[in-house]
Amino acid sequence: MFKRTFPKGKVLFKEGEPGLEAFLVEKGKVLILKKGTEAPIIVASLGPGALFGEMAILDGSTRMATAVAGEDTICVVINAQQLTQRMMMLDPDLMRLTTSLMEYIRSTVPYDARAKAGLGPEETAADRQARLMLPRPEAIETFGLKDPMLKALFNMICDYTRRRLPPKPG
Repeated sequence: MFKRTFPKGKVLFKEGEPGLEAFLVEKGKVLILKKGTEAPIIVASLGPGALFGEMAILDGSTRMATAVAGEDTICVVINAQQLTQRMMMLDPDLMRLTTSLMEYIRSTVPYDARAKAGLGPEETAADRQARLMLPRPEAIETFGLKDPMLKALFNMICDYTRRRLPPKPG
């Protein structure tokens, strides 16, 4: 793990490339861009404390978007082996929770994209199970995650899970 400085406008990685590292923004801003029909579309603007590029190293997939320094930026850079080693330091119960939520993320389509995928709007058994496991945002602070990379990763996994869940039933 080390720090890297990126001047404004520098491309950190491109959509479709293999993912070899994840980044934690320490200072500055990173723009996440997706290919558009006429021009790139900014899908996120990430500031200090934000983790990005992690899914590609967690599941071996290619980059889903392009990352560009929106201003002079400093990031902590971590590779897959280092991230795995850090995750192994988690409390066993928190590791099981993290693994279960990651399995849910990988096996489900985000709720707002289910119709496009030919799926119905009904809450599934997997949705119900994830909803039961998912901690409230304020509860995450009580988990004792001192490592900023692990804290950002766990928050990101919880956020990805929330975005996949259908609205709470009635």
